[in-house]
Amino acid sequence: MRVRGYAAATPCWAVHYSSSPAATAEFYAGLFGWTMATDNGATVFRLRDLAVAGLVEIGDDGGPADQRPGWLTHVSTDDIDSTSQLVLEAGGKVLRPTTEWGGRGRSAVFADSLGAVVGVWQRGTTASVAFGGAEVVNEPGAVTWSEVVTRDTSATAAFYGKVFGWTQQVGTATEEHEYYEWISANRVVGGISMMDGGHYPPGTPPHWRTILQVGDCTDVVRRTPELGGRVLAGPVDTGIGMAAYIADPTGGTFLVIEPLPELIAALN
Repeated sequence: MRVRGYAAATPCWAVHYSSSPAATAEFYAGLFGWTMATDNGATVFRLRDLAVAGLVEIGDDGGPADQRPGWLTHVSTDDIDSTSQLVLEAGGKVLRPTTEWGGRGRSAVFADSLGAVVGVWQRGTTASVAFGGAEVVNEPGAVTWSEVVTRDTSATAAFYGKVFGWTQQVGTATEEHEYYEWISANRVVGGISMMDGGHYPPGTPPHWRTILQVGDCTDVVRRTPELGGRVLAGPVDTGIGMAAYIADPTGGTFLVIEPLPELIAALN
């Protein structure tokens, strides 16, 4: 689905931090058909020539050289400076202060009050190059969902409620798994997934997770090892579609889901 902009407080962009951009690009090109391009100094993945995700070499953007490889969710904001202040007031930390990306926009990276890392993005003001986020979502090969994985729903909800004004509601889940959805301006914009001991090793930190839609989960699972990745779990029937948990060759992890047809209709 083509997207031309995002309301404030909406997950809008996912960036892959990689120690080996060439290996990362080769893996995702093989798995999803992405191409890589340079857009006003930024490296982006493209699907049907539309920006689908970002790629940054670790340490290459002024950030810490020990940045963990993997996916980083960015949430849209109209005022990145005010958002930074709200993060501090809510008990979070500024890991990377505001970075200017020319006329494209501004970004910053935070840790929430429990340590999950999330970015924010403020669209630039130069009309010819201003960038709002992913130009395609909710179709095979594109991001379809973002969620924070935590062990403390109340503390997580309190933090994001203060920073983005989000509220939560009970989401689709099995009896064995506690799940909530984020609500912003009467729209569902993301999720809260509770960590349980059966699926996460002890000491797994809270984190944000990127979920990509696929047309055939079984096929993606089959091809992942051939491309140098690892299937960590799945495919499994989640009740809303078949899903699998995958690690790419550089250590980034993500979920893929083949949604039920009725869910695809609801997303679009």
